[in-house]
Amino acid sequence: MAFIITACTPTPTPQPPTSIPATPTASQTPLPPTATQTLTPIPTATATITPSPTPIPCYLTESVCLEDGHFLLARPISEGYVNTVHPGYRYGSTIDDTREPHHGVEFVNASGTPVLAAADGRVIFAAEDKVGTYSFWEGFYGNLVIIEHDVPELAEPLYTLYAHLSVIGVSEGELVEAGQQIGEVGWTGRAIGSHLHFEVRLGGLGYSDTRNPELWLMPLDDESGAIAVQLLNESGEVRRVAVNVDAVGDEQSALTWVASLQAYAPETEPVGVDDAWQESHAIGDLPAGSYRLSFTYAGGYWEQYVDVYPQKVTVVNFVIQE
Repeated sequence: MAFIITACTPTPTPQPPTSIPATPTASQTPLPPTATQTLTPIPTATATITPSPTPIPCYLTESVCLEDGHFLLARPISEGYVNTVHPGYRYGSTIDDTREPHHGVEFVNASGTPVLAAADGRVIFAAEDKVGTYSFWEGFYGNLVIIEHDVPELAEPLYTLYAHLSVIGVSEGELVEAGQQIGEVGWTGRAIGSHLHFEVRLGGLGYSDTRNPELWLMPLDDESGAIAVQLLNESGEVRRVAVNVDAVGDEQSALTWVASLQAYAPETEPVGVDDAWQESHAIGDLPAGSYRLSFTYAGGYWEQYVDVYPQKVTVVNFVIQE
């Protein structure tokens, strides 16, 4: 198998999301090892990027590489509440084509749970989203707060969006600090069930300027990292294949299922991807250690063993020969 990468091509007309999905089902059971096609595992402990005056994205040179993350944002929900990303409707997911591709992540909590600013910044919107300026649909986000962040490490402005709030606790133009309460979790807009819908947008406020928050939120502890996957065919087209993630125990045969990652779905205005990694799948908050990535496609079976390191992103690049 060779490894290459390009950006994905969007297609379908979106349908607005309306609910919080259930936890992943039994259909996402990890794939058993088989005697079919298998990628030779590439140890990531030695995966490095050669310093260069003009850095070359790792996906152009490596099948597995280790990258510094963009872990610049604090959790918008504090400890003592549910401050982990809901696994049933991750960024870019359509829940088996039943929803519009998800442009953010969900923190499922009861109405009234405090919502916190993810970083220092200035409030640029704090009102009910009646017109639908930031999506395709009027009233889509309900009560919405948007904060613009001036981050020295970034050449472009960074924005965070906090949607479906029951209470807005800040005003437009107000300066806020990371961890400051800006509202309360609610059930407004096109939401079923009380939760915070949280988005990250980079460079602009268009619906396609989003980025996967799991690659921007600080891990829950200092010993966790993330995985970003790019899975393409030889023509550079994203293949919408679910990638299973299993934690590896003391032996490679000792596996514990972690997640089944859906590929970011195409649409008229697609979800945004990282400029450097061009990922099609991603997951954060993974404890440091070894993992197996595996999937089946067109009768073939692929797997790759990788390592996750504290505060780092392991970037894995697949190409499917069709």
